[in-house]
Amino acid sequence: MEKDSKSQAKDQNPDDKAASKKEIEDGKTMAILAYILAPIPYFAEKKNKFVRYHAVQGMNILIVGVAYAIVANIINRIVWNAFVGDCIRSIYTGHGGCGGWGMARTISWILGVGGVVIGVIVVIGIVNAVNGKKKEVPILGKVKIIKK
Repeated sequence: MEKDSKSQAKDQNPDDKAASKKEIEDGKTMAILAYILAPIPYFAEKKNKFVRYHAVQGMNILIVGVAYAIVANIINRIVWNAFVGDCIRSIYTGHGGCGGWGMARTISWILGVGGVVIGVIVVIGIVNAVNGKKKEVPILGKVKIIKK
């Protein structure tokens, strides 16, 4: 029995004791919103510890997601201009080959998978909020750009 309580304590965030059941029930809607429209709960709710936990985590996911989208877009444009631009120039000049289409599509697909991963992480955060858990999401849960 002692082993089970230790494993449960390991799964739960240490701040769980600070959030009462009433806080969790009162804050579920805002905690869910923290993963959809992160700035609203982050700036609107300062007292409810359950909402605050999810709002901070949602803001960190938002920041990482926006940064990823910007970097992925820049990489995508560079790849398409390099590979596909050569194809278009070879059509007009008659020189060179057009082998870059497949590479450009592959890199775009790989970058898109990263966006899907971030989307899955958001869904996991929403599920944790619905279940009343203060649990770090996988991969991005360790990212602490915003701490409180």
